[in-house]
Amino acid sequence: MKSRTVIVWSIVLVVTDQAVKWIISTNYQHVTVEIIPSLLDFKPILNNKSFYWLSLMNIYVGRWARMATAVIFSGILCLFYLYMKGIFRNKTCLDVAFIFGFAGMLCSLSDNIFFGGSWDYVYLKPLFVFDLKDLYLNGFAVFSTISCYQNRTETSEIKMKGIISFLKYGHTAKRPDRSHEDMAP
Repeated sequence: MKSRTVIVWSIVLVVTDQAVKWIISTNYQHVTVEIIPSLLDFKPILNNKSFYWLSLMNIYVGRWARMATAVIFSGILCLFYLYMKGIFRNKTCLDVAFIFGFAGMLCSLSDNIFFGGSWDYVYLKPLFVFDLKDLYLNGFAVFSTISCYQNRTETSEIKMKGIISFLKYGHTAKRPDRSHEDMAP
């Protein structure tokens, strides 16, 4: 996919997620509706304490730490995407994975900026409450796995030297050795 298409789809997913959360926060935050009996409820909850995986361990971080984490993870995700895009032959699943992952990271950042936390609203009884952002991040995990499998030959040849070269020079190909060339004009 073209970079523009990837960015547009990421923005569409973020706007969709944020629009749903805005509607819930302004009109339906105290409404609970059983969607599928004994399985699924609409049950909005503002999670302003921590990330889900940290809250399971009773570790709570503040709003600024959550926002900083979202920015850092977004940067790492972009670098991961650009590196893999340079070495993978089959890039479609990688593009879809990035769309979901980047949208999920931007949703997390937006949640903390606009709402002070994440509006989770789909309750999977009795396990957890989730939202579109969580589905996006799970989509990232699934499509990343598929992409790595489709490009398993390239994935198996990834070396730390190649990653360092990418971070240093901004491309995945080896930097040409010009030491043997005559430097005279």
